[in-house]
Amino acid sequence: MARILLKVHHAALDPADATSVLERNLIGNNVGNLAFSFASERLLTHPGDAVTAAPTGPWFADPARVNREFDHVVFPLANHFRASNLKALDRQSAAIEQLTTGFTVLGVGAQADLDGNAPRDEREAVEAATRRFVRAVLERGPSIGVRGDFTKEYLVDLGFDDAEVDVIGCPSMFLHGPELPLRLPESVGDDDPIAITISPYVREMGPILQQGLRRHRRLTYIGQDIHTLRLLLRGTPLTGDDARLPLSPEHPVFAPGRTVFPLNIPAWQEFLRGQRFTYGTRIHGTIVSLISGTPAVLLAHDSRTLELARYHRIPFVRLDQHDPADISVPELFAQADWAALVEGHRERWDTYAAFLERHGLRHGFGPDGGTERFDAAVAAVAADPGYPPVVRSDAGPVSPARRLARAVRRRLP
Repeated sequence: MARILLKVHHAALDPADATSVLERNLIGNNVGNLAFSFASERLLTHPGDAVTAAPTGPWFADPARVNREFDHVVFPLANHFRASNLKALDRQSAAIEQLTTGFTVLGVGAQADLDGNAPRDEREAVEAATRRFVRAVLERGPSIGVRGDFTKEYLVDLGFDDAEVDVIGCPSMFLHGPELPLRLPESVGDDDPIAITISPYVREMGPILQQGLRRHRRLTYIGQDIHTLRLLLRGTPLTGDDARLPLSPEHPVFAPGRTVFPLNIPAWQEFLRGQRFTYGTRIHGTIVSLISGTPAVLLAHDSRTLELARYHRIPFVRLDQHDPADISVPELFAQADWAALVEGHRERWDTYAAFLERHGLRHGFGPDGGTERFDAAVAAVAADPGYPPVVRSDAGPVSPARRLARAVRRRLP
């Protein structure tokens, strides 16, 4: 029996209420992080193995204990190679260098703009930290799994061997293994239930959201970042002054019922199954929609989102090549190439499964099964009346008294 330590921000079988999620930041700043960790938990549930899904920070404080208690460490990752993550990269590298276990990285990515460029003043430090991390990983496994060709080319340019870098996409797309249960309606209309995902720092989403609210009376904003959760729970506005973006409780998208914030993947999927279409900038918001059966189109704004969309053939449009005022939901749906996404999924799964086999990892979609055990455990947890649903906007416009109190708090030392 293999003893596996799986890095997650928050384990699927350990539910937490909204306040705990906010105060302990159990989503790693973005609930989209739960998408690839949840899928990895499900994927690696095999009757012959014991998987411990947990944040690795406490474990990595004592690498010797990891060596004693585990045979393999698995890291599902996202855009890990970036300047804002340097401290985490160095801290993880220092711990990995002391491990004697096997080590596998699932779907790591580099970050740049849509043309593949990163700020010049950040490159040297990011490259050094990336080399150290990848070198430590490759000393404990046959290869590193990256999300797409952009990241592979980046690592090869840093001096790593092409054969040691495997393009495997994101674990979240393989929640159902070789299947992709997409339901395609004949069309998407103005009166259909539509979900929108927004990166609140992407200015192009301001006019897109405005148009969506005007045109689609059943449009719902799915919040993902920790700052939006804080706004929903405490009324604290986000940084910024663009009134078109969802930065303030007074924004019309925070009217009762117009915004939801999922605290876990099952609740997120349940909501999305009731939608006809999803669009927006969040790559994992797009992916969770697709694996829930609801078609989605990504509005790509940087390399990390574009890279995954290209690999998995997720329909996308580049925001830098379109006038935001011209973005139309019915046209996004009608012009999307759904065949490339669906028909190529099984081949991409085969690539992913072969990567796991290369690393000596078993999965729950083989002849021995395993995913049904995970599903039963999740269902038992979800059946608890205290299991957290999505958080909904329900306060409506903020009263003058609340606005004044908030302004006073912001000015206090």
